[in-house]
Amino acid sequence: MGPIAQLVELPAHNRMVGGSSPSGPTTFFFFFATITYIVCEGIYMKYIHLAFLLLVLLAPLGATKYAGEIFSFSPGVQNQAMGNTGLTYYESQAAGWWNPALLAYDSSRGVELMRSDHFEGLLTQNQISLKVGSGTAVSINHLAIDKIKLTKLENEDEEISNDNRPYVWKTVTNQDLIASVSYGRAMAEDFYVGISPKLAYRSLAEHSGYGIGADIGALWDPGKGFLAGINLRDFFGTQILWESGEHEIAMPNLDVELSYRREVFGTSIPVLLALRSQIYAEERGDAANFSSSALSGDIHAGLMIRPTPALKLMAGYDVNSFSTGLGLEFKSLGVNYAFKTNSTDGLGYTQKIALSYSW
Repeated sequence: MGPIAQLVELPAHNRMVGGSSPSGPTTFFFFFATITYIVCEGIYMKYIHLAFLLLVLLAPLGATKYAGEIFSFSPGVQNQAMGNTGLTYYESQAAGWWNPALLAYDSSRGVELMRSDHFEGLLTQNQISLKVGSGTAVSINHLAIDKIKLTKLENEDEEISNDNRPYVWKTVTNQDLIASVSYGRAMAEDFYVGISPKLAYRSLAEHSGYGIGADIGALWDPGKGFLAGINLRDFFGTQILWESGEHEIAMPNLDVELSYRREVFGTSIPVLLALRSQIYAEERGDAANFSSSALSGDIHAGLMIRPTPALKLMAGYDVNSFSTGLGLEFKSLGVNYAFKTNSTDGLGYTQKIALSYSW
């Protein structure tokens, strides 16, 4: 499974920790869990967040590198067009995936059907995102890599050579199916929280497995056009169980974002600016925008201008690439397109298109 798993997972930017010292990660996630525990009120919520705190403390100890890569492929075409931002963008039909707390902030309902081609079509992504109202959303994500060639040596008892060449003996497809249900609630007039439990099914060549995990998010509205969002992904270490008996744990990582909205030019033309950072409890070197011995992080930035109610123009910066896109709306229908340029790692461009309906 190793080479196949690497083929599927290495292109993503998210990296998991395996065998690192727990002191740095434990302190980092202990701080977040403690703050969440203090802010949330009520006896029931206190017990829930105390349990979260204990789970987060223990999760980093057995994390498996690359185990959570499949959960880093995000939905939302407008989010990708704006540099892969979205923790404070409540208009997205995929808001529940980005930050479940957004579902309590905005009660709109809608559905989005998305098709994505990553790395110039090497990996395809099909996603349905549904906001059903009452602070609830559902997301189903399908990832696939087709026509993967498995090889054997003509004589497996001998080493590879000019007289013993590999040949293709089988072609397989790697597939991942991830389903999540998100729920958000208001804790105060300006503070919201949410949770997104998720299930995953993985089929990699001749191997299969199941995963279970959850994300927790929060949203703060300080007023004057600002919004601040935070999401602790895989907060208790998402568990992935393979039919072979192997057990993997995805390392939690922290997502933070700040956005600002206002109308410009003395008219009703809204402008949205967003800045997001993904923070990992490990050193990732050149794979990250910034890195130290204990922490590393990626930067995302986005801009959206809406010159008319029917048109959205978007641009952004996504880790090491630039992105752009547009959205068209007619009554309750919408069409969105996003394009991400070829990154410096040479893995090719990504494009996404989606149809949406709001009610």
